[in-house]
Amino acid sequence: MKIFSYILLAVLLAVPALAQERRMTPEQRRERVETVIIGKFAEELELSPSEAEKFYPLLRQFRSESEPLQRDLSETRRELDELSQSDVSKVKAERMLRSLSAEKSAPLRDESNKSDVKALISKSNTLQTEILAKREVFLTNLADFLTAQQVSRCSILLDELPRRIRQFMEERGGPPPGEMKDRMQERRQRRHTR
Repeated sequence: MKIFSYILLAVLLAVPALAQERRMTPEQRRERVETVIIGKFAEELELSPSEAEKFYPLLRQFRSESEPLQRDLSETRRELDELSQSDVSKVKAERMLRSLSAEKSAPLRDESNKSDVKALISKSNTLQTEILAKREVFLTNLADFLTAQQVSRCSILLDELPRRIRQFMEERGGPPPGEMKDRMQERRQRRHTR
């Protein structure tokens, strides 16, 4: 009976702790992700204490400079996606209307948003160029005190970072797999119905 009591007590203490992890504020979640990222770089690059002392400030600076650009790039891509989805729907609707009516001479409106598409593509390319320039500066600065192998491994980790963050968030209290995609689709549908 005592063993059952201990097990019950352990379960009762563990459940609130697990629930609290799911109720993390965005700031707590961001700090936790930052800690995981730092740990991953330290592990993968096998940094000495003196290398780590130089590395982490540069990593934080790179991330603080590139994250706003990444967010802008994501937003630009989302806008481009929405524009392409709305254009496809408009063109299909116009073609259906034209097939029902005898009017064949009016041009389709699929050309109407070309300037918007061009502007968004240009903005996307500019943001990607800025991100790559910041990345190049970061990796060049690392080459001053890390080996070529460590710098190349860091470059690979930077590429894998978004996927690893998503995986970590899914494992540690973020939205379940696919839910974020569902949320994005719901937002797009709401915007199209306005």
